[in-house]
Amino acid sequence: MPGTEPGAVGTPLSTPPDTELVWSVSPFARERAKGASVVLLVLAVTAVTFVFGGVVIGMFAVLILVGGVGPFYVTTRYRLTPDGVEVKSPFQKVKRPWADFHRAYRGANGVSLSPFAGKHLLEPYRSVMLRYGNHQEAVLAWVRRYGPQGKPDGVLTDDDRGSDQ
Repeated sequence: MPGTEPGAVGTPLSTPPDTELVWSVSPFARERAKGASVVLLVLAVTAVTFVFGGVVIGMFAVLILVGGVGPFYVTTRYRLTPDGVEVKSPFQKVKRPWADFHRAYRGANGVSLSPFAGKHLLEPYRSVMLRYGNHQEAVLAWVRRYGPQGKPDGVLTDDDRGSDQ
């Protein structure tokens, strides 16, 4: 049954099919061993920082580390409509129209929607990542239909930027 696999919190909701696509992704639920090892590493680094750097630097280290790895441990909800894209998690809230995107890069774990017509240094900070979860084909179909490829400079390509984000 769709949506019951690990990491798939919820199922795509489409009523009717062209109205919206809604799904959730929890990376930690898919890769618990990786998540547990990162927690141990964060605890070890934090302990060392508290011992050798003091309380203030230790707290700073905790904030930096948790802020960096936190998105891996929370559920992110995605909503695609003919008007735009919404991404909601405790670390990110994005609502942007399809017209803002000029390129789409298909990666192993999701599609990165870029506001730039070509490759740009700010892409990792300005792009919106749509993680597939267990709904790769449905997400790609929506991006093909409403995404940037309808523009003269828009394109849906395989990710050749060297990372999957």
